[in-house]
Amino acid sequence: MTPLFTQYWWIFLLRGLFAIILGIIALLIPGVTFTTLVIFLGAYMLVDGIFSVITAISGRKTMEYWGWVLTIGILSILAGIVTFMNPFVTGAALLYLVAFWAIVVGLLEIVVSIRLRKVITGEGWYILAGILGIAFGILIILNPIAGAITITLIFGFYALIFGFILLSFAMRLRRRHKEATQKHYPSATR
Repeated sequence: MTPLFTQYWWIFLLRGLFAIILGIIALLIPGVTFTTLVIFLGAYMLVDGIFSVITAISGRKTMEYWGWVLTIGILSILAGIVTFMNPFVTGAALLYLVAFWAIVVGLLEIVVSIRLRKVITGEGWYILAGILGIAFGILIILNPIAGAITITLIFGFYALIFGFILLSFAMRLRRRHKEATQKHYPSATR
């Protein structure tokens, strides 16, 4: 683990806490407008991008892939800004992107399971998953409000899980940072 990540463990802690807060809000208030979710997503992209840029700039001398982290951070910041400028367009694009993705993946699951039916058993479950994916995509297109609420709930669960993973990672980084500090500066920790 690079010393940079252990030194800046608190960045991962803040990202995790922010993700958990967004997840709780999304799960407790799923009936809020989809625009609110999009604004929360924009805020998350903006904050996450800022922290990624800070990490990249801080680690440019020690991280060989700092340029990628910087690029991801800049793209996240730009996506957050675009979201704040026009949340309705971003929300609609996100909603239809999810619908299109669900339909395409569902169709591909059905095609793959039919082609593999002589090789595998239980392909009916895979076909059912494909049918459910297609139905989900069509339902989003036919009833965008219900789709927005469903996506809000999915986002809430994702944000909670991701947030707790980041908190766990931050605590491990913090422990490593303390160990390294004690090893190099034993009198500083007393």
